[in-house]
Amino acid sequence: MSHLTIAASEKSFEQLFKLVRDGFTFAKSDGGSFGPFSASYTIALHLEKGTIQLNNDGTVQIKALDVVWDTLLLKVCFDFPGFTIPGFCIIPDPWNGCLVGIPDIHIGGPICIPLNLSELVSEISEIRARLDARYFVDPGRLPAWSDLEAEFAGKPNKWRIFIDPDFVSVDPIDIPATVGNLFENLVEQAIEDLLPGWLPGFAKDILMAFLAPVVEIVKGVMDIFDSVEDFIQDLLGNQLDLLGIIETIVADHFANKYPIYQFEDPYPILTDGPLIPVKIPLRNLKADVTSQEMIVTGDIG
Repeated sequence: MSHLTIAASEKSFEQLFKLVRDGFTFAKSDGGSFGPFSASYTIALHLEKGTIQLNNDGTVQIKALDVVWDTLLLKVCFDFPGFTIPGFCIIPDPWNGCLVGIPDIHIGGPICIPLNLSELVSEISEIRARLDARYFVDPGRLPAWSDLEAEFAGKPNKWRIFIDPDFVSVDPIDIPATVGNLFENLVEQAIEDLLPGWLPGFAKDILMAFLAPVVEIVKGVMDIFDSVEDFIQDLLGNQLDLLGIIETIVADHFANKYPIYQFEDPYPILTDGPLIPVKIPLRNLKADVTSQEMIVTGDIG
């Protein structure tokens, strides 16, 4: 039986990797409840950059692969504790006590805080993988077809070579400090929106000054004991498990969805001219790497 050997340089492998990387996109919406609050998200992301290293032990290392959040919308909802704000006089009356006053106001109820964190960039610090050659039977191919009939129908079987990760390491989502200030401002605005619409602006200002410490109460209700940025980072990465989702979908993309290279089987060696294509069957394909190249070996016949 004859043998086949095909090699691709490290530089060529890098170009093939870029095609696999650029073929990745992902979008999802989900959420959950976490004690005193609930949270939901809508995400869409793609991959950029990344460096490739081929090793003599047969492994492929991908480092500094950027996760670009095209969409990262987070909504945090909770029940605002009920408060009664004592009434007060706006225009006093020296004889009858008060000409114009504000009665007691009770506020409370559900509040949702929306945060738009789109265009943040996270990083996959490392992917360590090996190459895996697998045989693919085209699902559109009829069982009774010969290889030639499948060729004419555009449904040939293939050998596919995948980058199959052993592990994917994703860094925590880096939340900038400005998000903490934005979150607190949105909480204050949500509380102000609970006030009756008939209140004049200056009265709302007075009441909001009275309620200023409530923002700290809200942070306590939501178990925000450190910074808001740390809370959001933990919420996204661990409680909503976006880090785990990224690890899973990126590993699945490389290992199953997008081969780094593929060969038709039988492999066409003569396709030009008036005659039918000449093809040779490929068997027992294996893919490996050294520090300098990717090597694909197999049997012919």
